Amino acid sequence: MSGKIRIKYSGLIVFSSKIFSVFTGLIFVALVTRNLSVNEFGIWQYLTLILSYVVFPSALIPYWVTRFYARGSPVAKASIISNMIVSLPFFTIFLISAPLASTIIKTNLSLFYLISIQIFLVYLSTSLEALALAKKPHLLGYETIAFESAKIALALILFTILKLGLKGAIATIILAYLTQCLTLTFFLRRELIKEKGFDWRILRKWFSNIWLPLFNAFPTFIGSLDLFVLAALTKSAFSLAFYKVASSVATVISYSSTTTIALYPNLLKGGEKKDVEETLKFFLMFAVPMSFGAIFLAKPILHIFKPEYEAAALLLIFMAPQYFLKSLTHIFGNVIIGVERVDEKEASLKDILKSRLFKWPLLNYFRNGVAIILTYILVFFALNHFSSSLPLYAAFSCLLANIAADIFLFIKAYSNAVKAASFNFPLNKLLKCCSASIIMIIPLKVLNPVKSLETIFAIAVGSIIYFLCLFLIDFESKTLFKKIFTYVKKFNLWE
Repeated sequence: MSGKIRIKYSGLIVFSSKIFSVFTGLIFVALVTRNLSVNEFGIWQYLTLILSYVVFPSALIPYWVTRFYARGSPVAKASIISNMIVSLPFFTIFLISAPLASTIIKTNLSLFYLISIQIFLVYLSTSLEALALAKKPHLLGYETIAFESAKIALALILFTILKLGLKGAIATIILAYLTQCLTLTFFLRRELIKEKGFDWRILRKWFSNIWLPLFNAFPTFIGSLDLFVLAALTKSAFSLAFYKVASSVATVISYSSTTTIALYPNLLKGGEKKDVEETLKFFLMFAVPMSFGAIFLAKPILHIFKPEYEAAALLLIFMAPQYFLKSLTHIFGNVIIGVERVDEKEASLKDILKSRLFKWPLLNYFRNGVAIILTYILVFFALNHFSSSLPLYAAFSCLLANIAADIFLFIKAYSNAVKAASFNFPLNKLLKCCSASIIMIIPLKVLNPVKSLETIFAIAVGSIIYFLCLFLIDFESKTLFKKIFTYVKKFNLWE
């Protein structure tokens, strides 16, 4: 079994790459939203939503790959080959269902065929990511930088200069995925080359037990149905556009959970509660101020995309704390399945059904079922009671349904994670981060940004003030900053 992965180093690399992606993402989305109509942007989100239904199985084989590879099994080549096999039937299903899907929201069928190329690249990238996560999670940071850099460069060429419109935006993402796959292949080339073959027995074991990761991944599939319900009931791309543009900002908060990237493989190798507590403290340091910032700068941030999207500020204000809870739930979920040892040896079906590997996704099923039912009820209510600003009210109804479901899952995830790993939640750290964030908000309100550059400047000022306050009131943060400074100065890694 390979050595322990450095949690802070890997987490900081991946988180830094995600922060980089925030800026590149803002540039990309601003380019797209300012050159596409709201309807075209909604159609793109609809295409992405339909695509998500056929790429969700891309995580089935990688589920086992990470667990096996982290524990020393030579499964690098098997990971790639098996996942590409899985992609074939779902690619076929996407092509067959495209004509019907294009009629729900009137969409050019050629756009479905173009975006279908992305399916193979997603399956390949998830295979490579599973290998990187198991032993070299910092590589996930490198791939993000490669993807985002390629995305901006390609967008300027295909979308802005050549004026290819929506097709150019889709092609940009496809080529960026290709760049991402090539980057990971390059950094994992030694592991791939030194494996002369692969054990077919492992491959058979994965496929015979594929029901468990399928059961684990299916809640993600079900979870996206709420947006499908929203689109189907409203018969409009506008509600979807408002919801997705707000969530694209709120998603930035979830990037802070990438600071915990090394926790899961460490727990697979026998990590302890100290790892969980250390990871949570590191996560809170970034997630709390990002949540506060999204709430108090909701309107100016959305203005960056397009003035019309300022109407979605109410959505973002509610989404910010929601995504904070979702990120914590994700961490607790990794704790729950990371400490499970049932699959280290041959386990019977009965053993697996009794394990946390089965019980955790079961909770996700319940959460998503509640979200879909509530979405239908609340959106239907909005359709019958709000004639003005209907797209916004419909999107907000969908959001409220998800918030209720996420609160339930958060409570269950926390209680189960504590039982599994017996850790203490760092409330003291949370209070310090909240205090520093409140102080940060004062100059933001004074600056009161309106234009895009003013908003970016305000975010930079707020970040400096927050970390300065945290440096003064939190000893652990002060120690961490000193370690970062030492690393930058000496180009050495800390333990």
